[in-house]
Amino acid sequence: MFKRVTVTSLLCLSVSGALGQQTTEVGDLQDAATVIQQQVELAALMAYAATDMAGAGQIIANNSLDEAIVTNEMLANYQASVDLVLAMDFSEAETATELFDAEYASAMLELGMSVDELAEASAALMTVSVVSEMAATADTRPEGLALQEVLANTTITQDHVDNYNQALSAVSSMAQISGAFFAASQNTALTNSIDTYVADNNIVIGEYTSVDFVFDTNEYIITWGDQGEGTGWTQYTTSNNKTADELYDHAQNLYGNP
Repeated sequence: MFKRVTVTSLLCLSVSGALGQQTTEVGDLQDAATVIQQQVELAALMAYAATDMAGAGQIIANNSLDEAIVTNEMLANYQASVDLVLAMDFSEAETATELFDAEYASAMLELGMSVDELAEASAALMTVSVVSEMAATADTRPEGLALQEVLANTTITQDHVDNYNQALSAVSSMAQISGAFFAASQNTALTNSIDTYVADNNIVIGEYTSVDFVFDTNEYIITWGDQGEGTGWTQYTTSNNKTADELYDHAQNLYGNP
């Protein structure tokens, strides 16, 4: 059985992959972003602990969560690092490996944002956990009245469900394409084939306009410049394909059984 993953767990998800040599500016940006990330993760943990203590009748001191505040200095450091990285000149991809590395980095960024949107959408639905817990013990008149009060003040609408399902679909899509681009960047047979193709056809690889991936055929389709149709490479990363059942098993291994 799946262990329940809370909104806090979603907020603490991180993504990783093989990285090239970082510049000082990018390293500083990573450090500044990590500081704020750690504050947000600490806030989620402390908010959970504060809620647990309140439920036990324990009274926390004033400003007990101040340790998780994001300070003006933290924000200023992050903004300064962002400005420096935005001003950097990153040259166009010159090889297929660089092309897929760039697409992977971009896709992972979108995946992270999709996970954030899923966490937000999940929070709107998590009121059902309170309802479930109260309903499990609502066997007296006072508890029944308390449950009615909660039900009167919490609602789940079709919009909430639609937002959640859309966010879930976006995570699924971006996780697939991120994994595909990383697998492609590590597949020398694929990257060598692309490099040979662009050399033979006098194509500047950095002038590609789009890269698409089709799971069912395991095909990478690259469109170059104003070319109407893309060039496809198939079956190079089929061994990296995973089923929904394998994803489910991996989730159980990550979070364990209850």
